[in-house]
Amino acid sequence: MIKSVYDNVVDDVDNVREWMDALRRGDLMLKKLFEGNEDEHGQLTPPNSPLAFTRVAESLLRSPFHQSGSSEKDPLRIEGGEAFFSNPEDRTEQELIAAIIDSLFFYQEERDVLKNDPLVRLLIPNPPGKYDFTIVCAFGVITEGEKGSELAAALKRLKKERGVSAIRSDTGTARSFEYNASKIEDAIEEASKMGRPWGLLGYSQGCANALMAESLLLSGSPYQQKILMSKGKGLVCRQMLFSAANGSLHGPASDVKVQRLITMAESFFKYQQGYCSRAFISSVLETLNSTMDSAGFHKFIGGAQTFLPDGNRAFWREAQHLPDVPSTVLRGVLENHTTPESLDMLSNLLTKQSGSALHDSQVHVYDAVGHPVYTINRNGRVLEKSDMGGSVQR
Repeated sequence: MIKSVYDNVVDDVDNVREWMDALRRGDLMLKKLFEGNEDEHGQLTPPNSPLAFTRVAESLLRSPFHQSGSSEKDPLRIEGGEAFFSNPEDRTEQELIAAIIDSLFFYQEERDVLKNDPLVRLLIPNPPGKYDFTIVCAFGVITEGEKGSELAAALKRLKKERGVSAIRSDTGTARSFEYNASKIEDAIEEASKMGRPWGLLGYSQGCANALMAESLLLSGSPYQQKILMSKGKGLVCRQMLFSAANGSLHGPASDVKVQRLITMAESFFKYQQGYCSRAFISSVLETLNSTMDSAGFHKFIGGAQTFLPDGNRAFWREAQHLPDVPSTVLRGVLENHTTPESLDMLSNLLTKQSGSALHDSQVHVYDAVGHPVYTINRNGRVLEKSDMGGSVQR
């Protein structure tokens, strides 16, 4: 990954220099704000705390720089932070590597390990040429399926430079495990016809759907098992991006809120019964019944089960997976300088509900792994042994 980011910085792919400079400025800013507040592992505390916003606001308000007509220097400006990655030719290779590691990886311990790894410092590239490989993609709970644009630029570049094809599964938004898994099976069958090895790439809820598809193939007919395990053109790896295969705390938290809302609504409407006509009450009840009986509502409820503990428990209890297929994961933690404004409320909501800020606004780092966390069985141990893990990203 570090080698890939380094190459993208040098070649300025997809405005990566601008993004990396922004990440580096945020990292330096947090270090400045929380200087002296590190724990025994060198980690800034508390991570993703609203205190950072308070300190920034206080510093800005007290700074003469932000007063009209002032020529004072901005106390929050980080020297050299703006143009570090923008001018990579002015930096040595090792300086860029160290800055990439500091900007991308969350835990200080992991940063130290990577900085001290001579293989990381060597930047060993993949062998040049075309690769005999196909990617089967399964994206998150909100997706346009095969018409989606997730990772479009990266997949197009991969096809051009490496000859790796990518097939998008036509999964649906907030649909059940079984429905989305059937669509992934269709994409897998298409990939198998190309006569090349293939791998599963899942994002968020797409990870659970992809694992369900693999399980259905492995427990299916001889033809389905052949698609999965054919030598030279079967499944060879799994890549999970911010996996929600172990569910999300948004699920059970929303379940509790909905039940409370129903109770409150019942109390409210009981009181209003005396002020409404029988015809109006009947009309409201018919509307509610029609809504809850509709196909769209039932599809939504089926999709919601994927986030609830009962739905995940049923999935992991019956799942089967190949033991010799490695899994890699990408996990992330949002911080103040990496949280998009559109995710502020969702991120703070999950932090408040769970009591932990170690999440990406959807799942926590300890859940976003390539094996079941809350179900212990043989298949779970198989997946845990094949889970290669991955460092936590910022």
